Amino acid sequence: MIYGLETIFTLLLAVVAFIIVIAAQVYLSSIYKKGKEKNNNCGLSGCEVARKILDSNGLSDVYVVATSGSLSDHYDPKRKVVRLSKDIFHGTTVASTAVAAHECGHAIQDKENYMFMRIRSLLVPVVNFMTYIGYFGLIVSLFAGITGYLKISICLVV
Repeated sequence: MIYGLETIFTLLLAVVAFIIVIAAQVYLSSIYKKGKEKNNNCGLSGCEVARKILDSNGLSDVYVVATSGSLSDHYDPKRKVVRLSKDIFHGTTVASTAVAAHECGHAIQDKENYMFMRIRSLLVPVVNFMTYIGYFGLIVSLFAGITGYLKISICLVV
């Protein structure tokens, strides 16, 4: 089969985008794995670290709860809840401490009405929906051979 230059470029773009996403995921996973192997010096769990950070910043009204999943940690500004995955919530590793502190940072940003936190909160549902549409478009484009939609889908996913 002879492919046009546009088709080859589009497929190359898809491969490069896929490699970037996978490389980022592998890098983050390796850093997280290293942090999970070492206990923190204070012996505090992720929950205890989060509670200390929140209390020291006047955020006693923000709850810290355990949630299912792995690396499903997040701060919910609508409900004022820091949700930590069970291994982070109960863990006493460097990774548990770092993830808990990171999520508390979002709660502090929320308290201080940090503009970029507000923008991020508004964009999260939009970005999640667009990523879903991008993956759907990728699958449909690949099976239907529609390179125009493939380019758009790649841009939405990346």
